[in-house]
Amino acid sequence: MLPIEQRLIKLEKDIRIYRIVFVSVICITLAFVLMSNEKKAIAPAKIQAKAFEVVDDAGNVLMTLNNEDDGGAITTYNKAGKKLTSLFTSDGGGGGINTFDKDGQVNFKVTRTTDGGGYMALFNASRKEIFEVGSSTAESGYFRVNDKDGNKFAWLTFTTGGGGYFSLFDRYNQEVIKLSTPDAGGRLGIYNGSQKRIVYAGSQDNKDGNITVYDANGTRTGGVPQ
Repeated sequence: MLPIEQRLIKLEKDIRIYRIVFVSVICITLAFVLMSNEKKAIAPAKIQAKAFEVVDDAGNVLMTLNNEDDGGAITTYNKAGKKLTSLFTSDGGGGGINTFDKDGQVNFKVTRTTDGGGYMALFNASRKEIFEVGSSTAESGYFRVNDKDGNKFAWLTFTTGGGGYFSLFDRYNQEVIKLSTPDAGGRLGIYNGSQKRIVYAGSQDNKDGNITVYDANGTRTGGVPQ
């Protein structure tokens, strides 16, 4: 056999071997890729850390999760770094929620009262509390409305003797109208600026009706019955 024919035969054998190796590598690679895609990502059962932060592309902190005042706290921020919401542990050990305006000033608050029970308040743009509702020291509900300066002008709650109680205040924080509902029946009292009662209308202790008028010093001047 001529040398050139021997070389051709050897070349054909080499090409056949290379072809087998190449096809085998391709098959193994495809099998590995398919097997990898079939594996599902396994999420960790628990992640623990002392604090977490969420930031935007510019690195501004938008949310924090950390420990404050011996309790957990979650706070969200706007891009200017001002607080938007806060979920925290109150001084009494209860949970609290605050929301803030764009300047980071509180405008809504839910937490625990110092004597126990719930408390909710709204604030105006001047950070003055204008509305409050919650649990009183007698464990009954109360409702309070304030003027723009945070001074009370309406109060609704439960009387110690039983029944409801509603009162209105003047700008000097003095009760001038009182409405109560004790066991005997409804009662209305009107007071002047000196805190002297000038009108009474309602049920007496014997459940009879009564209307009484007083002078500026609180001295009775007339009424029904006489």
